[in-house]
Amino acid sequence: MQQYTLKVNTRESTGRGVARRLRANGKIPASLYGQGDARSITVSATDFRDLNREIGGGAALVELTDEKGESALCLVQDVQYHAVKSTIDHIDFQEVERGHAFTTSVPVYLVGEADCVGVKNDGGVLDHKLHELEIRCRPSKLPDHVNADVTSLNVGEAIHISDLPVLEDVEYLGEPEQVVVSVQHPTVAEPTTDEDAEAVAADEVPASKVSDDDDEENADSDSQKK
Repeated sequence: MQQYTLKVNTRESTGRGVARRLRANGKIPASLYGQGDARSITVSATDFRDLNREIGGGAALVELTDEKGESALCLVQDVQYHAVKSTIDHIDFQEVERGHAFTTSVPVYLVGEADCVGVKNDGGVLDHKLHELEIRCRPSKLPDHVNADVTSLNVGEAIHISDLPVLEDVEYLGEPEQVVVSVQHPTVAEPTTDEDAEAVAADEVPASKVSDDDDEENADSDSQKK
C-alpha cells in the first residue's frame, strides 16, 4: 500500500489559549499516542488538508517526522472538527509498530451499483449497512478499503462479511454472518378498492355541502307541516 509523510513539530505548551493561538497561525494541535506514552505535537493545517485530499477517505499509514528527524509510523485515529466553522480543532495519531499486526477499521466500498441485477431488473433498493469494517493486519498489508461487489445480487439477497474478498494476511474481525449490503424489495403502495374510494369520497364531503342539504331537508319538513 502507499505510505504518506507529514512533518510535525513538538508542542511544549498545552491548554485552550495555546491551542487557539496555534489555530490562528495555521497550525493544528495534535497528540501522538505511542507504546504507553503520548506526545503533544502540531501539524500544518495546509499540509494536513493536502494529505487528506491525497488519501481520499481510505485507510492509510502516515509517517510523521519531527524537527529532530525522528519518525513514527501512524494511523490517523481521530479528527475533531469545530461545530460551527467545520475547521479542524484537534487530531489524534496512533503509532503502529512496523512488522507487528494491529487492529483498525477500513471503509467498505460498493462495486457494481449501476449494474446490480436486483436494482436494475426488479426495482430493488440497495441497503448498505456496514460502511466500515474492523480488520487486523501488519502495516505493510493494510488495505485502504475493502470492495463489496453487488453486481449479481438479486432482490432479497445479501453480502455478508464472510462473502467479502479474501485479502492476503488480512483478518476480518466482525461476525461472519453480519450483513454488509443487501437488496431490499421495492416499496409499493397498496391499491385501493372501489369501496375504499367511495368511503374516502364520502368522508371528504365538504361541511358546507352537508349544511346545505340539512337546510333543504328542514325546509321541506316545515312546508309539509304547514
